[in-house]
Amino acid sequence: MTKIRILIVDDEEANRVTLEAVLSREPNYHLHFATNGAEALLLAEKIVPDLVLLDVMMPDMDGFAVCRHIRAHPRLSPVPIIMLTALNDQASRLVGINAGADDFISKPYAFAELRARVRTITRLNRFRVIAEQRARFERLFAITPSAIVIVSPDGVISAVNDLAAALLAPLDVSPVENRPLFTGMPADAAARLAEIIAITCRDDTPGPASEFSVSFSECARVFSVKSTRLKENGHVFALLVLHDITAEVRAREELVTLNTRLDALVRDRTAQLETANELLLSYTAFVSHDLRSPLSVIRAYLSMLADGAIPVSAEARSMIKEAFVASGMMEDMIANILTMASDDHHARLPDKAIDPRPILEKLAWKLASFVPKPRPTITVGPLPLIFASAPLVERVFYNLISNAIKYAAKDRAIVIEIGSTTTATGTAIHVRDNGVGFDSAHAEKLFRSFSRLPGSEVCDGMGLGLSLISRLIGAHHGRIWADGRPGEGATFFVEFKENATVVAA
Repeated sequence: MTKIRILIVDDEEANRVTLEAVLSREPNYHLHFATNGAEALLLAEKIVPDLVLLDVMMPDMDGFAVCRHIRAHPRLSPVPIIMLTALNDQASRLVGINAGADDFISKPYAFAELRARVRTITRLNRFRVIAEQRARFERLFAITPSAIVIVSPDGVISAVNDLAAALLAPLDVSPVENRPLFTGMPADAAARLAEIIAITCRDDTPGPASEFSVSFSECARVFSVKSTRLKENGHVFALLVLHDITAEVRAREELVTLNTRLDALVRDRTAQLETANELLLSYTAFVSHDLRSPLSVIRAYLSMLADGAIPVSAEARSMIKEAFVASGMMEDMIANILTMASDDHHARLPDKAIDPRPILEKLAWKLASFVPKPRPTITVGPLPLIFASAPLVERVFYNLISNAIKYAAKDRAIVIEIGSTTTATGTAIHVRDNGVGFDSAHAEKLFRSFSRLPGSEVCDGMGLGLSLISRLIGAHHGRIWADGRPGEGATFFVEFKENATVVAA
């Protein structure tokens, strides 16, 4: 129980000692002392006493002045004051009453009377505080924007505000004081609510928000309940704050249903797309194979004719070379269309790094052999280990080396160098040529679908190769970029994810 705070204000030590001796016998009193008016006002503001015993005759600020200051203070004004005085005349008592005193005790003290008056006034003050707190609670209870029900541990309603009455009325639940809250509720809802009330009355800690449903033949509602324990006159109650969240729950259920339908629709559409994609891939692979077989024979014979296997005129040899270059472009187109239609770009990265050098050496020899004499010079230097599949490496560098051959300068032999370049994030593989080159200001356009740089019209094509290669490398968490100068050649850089150290030559 909270002790009663009593502030004793007297400038004479003997009087303070006497009052302490008289009142300290009561264990429920907590005594505080001040020796003058200014000290009393500061201490009173700090502790907000339940009673002030105030001496009238004090220097600087007498008891009447202190009393007036206390009555003028918004927080201290309700505190009862008993004035201690040796003045027995009616005029002095009238001044004290006008200053705000509640009672007078004359010196010398009658100890029994002093204790009785202090006991009576402190009890009355406690009753006043309780009454004010209850009135404040009832006002808040009535005007709060939440539905509130106060019930006993067995569910009997002790109090209910208007919002709660309005909330429960459509359910035919009679929110009447001294009647069970569960009246008219289905068994499952009543059991859930009884559980919430029991836990609340047993535990001092406010309970978390709970949901419970109330279903009737024509009305189904869902409530959110927050609860806390109240204690009054030794009795325990549960204060329930109710919110009708039926609309919210219905929206939540509809969202779940819509998500379920959407998931099913997505799975269905995905299955259809996968089936269509498999059909497309099978078809393109079939067409590609059927086109490549005769095309390989055509290119082989054109290469033999260009190399002089059968004597032909110079004019015919020039036409054969043009036909051979055109057949190479057609082969690139077939490969690029197959790449675009396939799902290679969804391939997972391998668990181990590979050495791309053997793959590129074999590829360089193959591509060089397709070119009529004089054949290009292609060198492959030390390269980093990379996390990429062999088919991906072959597809990427087939395109880059083919481009280097395709865009060769007419006035010099073709020289292509494949090596490694250190970057800020690792090591890149580069393909450097001495061909026609390009303006680096337009480098980004190289990797756009159907985009061609100024001056590239000397070679026909769809402009798909580098775009597809860029997408493939990006899907494998790598990157590609280029640098060049018109008339001096171009360099393409490819950096794969997690490049390792350079393999020794």
